[in-house]
Amino acid sequence: MKSRRKRRLPFAVYAALSFNLAICVTPFIAARAISTAFGDKRPAYEATSEAIAATRQAMDGRFAKLAAGGEGEPRDVWSTFVREELEANNMTAVRGLLLAAPAMLDGADGAALKARVAVADDTGEHAVLAAAVAYLPEDVQDEYERRSASPLAMFNNSAPAGAVEGVTPAVAKQQEQAELASAEVDNEQQEFQILGDMRDLSITAARWARNDRVDEFAFTLAGVGLILADPEAREGASIALSARRGQTLDNDFQLYLERKLYAAVDPTQLKRLLEGEFQSDYGYGTTGPAVVENVFKSTVKRQELEAALADLRIVRDIAHDTSAQSAVSIISKVKDGSDLRRARLVAQAGGDRAVPLALYDGEHLLDTARTVITWNNALRLQVAGLVACILLLGFISLSVLVRSFTRDRPKRKHAVYLTQDHAT
Repeated sequence: MKSRRKRRLPFAVYAALSFNLAICVTPFIAARAISTAFGDKRPAYEATSEAIAATRQAMDGRFAKLAAGGEGEPRDVWSTFVREELEANNMTAVRGLLLAAPAMLDGADGAALKARVAVADDTGEHAVLAAAVAYLPEDVQDEYERRSASPLAMFNNSAPAGAVEGVTPAVAKQQEQAELASAEVDNEQQEFQILGDMRDLSITAARWARNDRVDEFAFTLAGVGLILADPEAREGASIALSARRGQTLDNDFQLYLERKLYAAVDPTQLKRLLEGEFQSDYGYGTTGPAVVENVFKSTVKRQELEAALADLRIVRDIAHDTSAQSAVSIISKVKDGSDLRRARLVAQAGGDRAVPLALYDGEHLLDTARTVITWNNALRLQVAGLVACILLLGFISLSVLVRSFTRDRPKRKHAVYLTQDHAT
């Protein structure tokens, strides 16, 4: 009795099992890889050295496309931008365009500019600025030098204290040190502030208590900035309020700030307490500011307040890296907290270069922010597994495709086997 041959499973069974297994495993491995790379939170866009370098490179790419996409040669497009910002007296944008010249000029102009920077006596941004000015038209150069000249330059030819008769060298040195110290203090104490003072806030509170029409968002933001915020967050509140008054604040970002502020200071509870305090007082009295301060401090929720102040500090950091006016332009592209952190990274990486990018390429400004993924062994294994699953899916799909075209072809047999088949 002949033994029955064990029938082998067809190829389709193995292909189906492997394909379905890979389909089920691939999303799981991909989710684990994303979780390992980014965690359970959105990218924080921290200003690490790698992230700043990658962001600067992305900004250079946007500047190059901006120059190439204009009418005329890149040098003409670049000089036109500089001329427009000089006419608008936006010197921060002018400085940013000059610093972006190595990225915007191409060909022989770009190579010559980089060579000039390499052999310049100055280093860093000063070398780029001095070299870039030479590639502007003469009238633009003259206008730039006139506008960028310090008002103190006209006094540089005055006699120093040591040359005045009767002044000893020691006294002259003390006077010079005092002048330098005073200038440094003045520069450090410059703060953008449009929130008003406590008297203005108490008058607005009294009007709100009498059901007059008041901007609740602006009132709450000013109250938090004047009473509950530190100096850094106070300056950020001023910049946000300036953007609101200039109608450049995005609606989504305004709603985002409102949720943060109202979670820290409930406007309903705030108004109820103010109505009880300002029944007959119009806010002009000496006790008005103290009353408003006590009301804000009694209704605040500290944990939610710290979250709101953290965002306002980021706004202040953007202004510190550029300028207050430039920060208003940059945050006009922000819609939520993630965008705000991207804007901070762009400002830290680009400095003044972020200003013209916000003006002329605002749609892609935040896209230049880069976050760096930390590669560890777990992430490497997960990515390798994901690639293996994708390759397996591709191999099975290709194999099934090839077999589907070749399975219906007749099999050619040798003549010897054909005579044996007829004999049987």
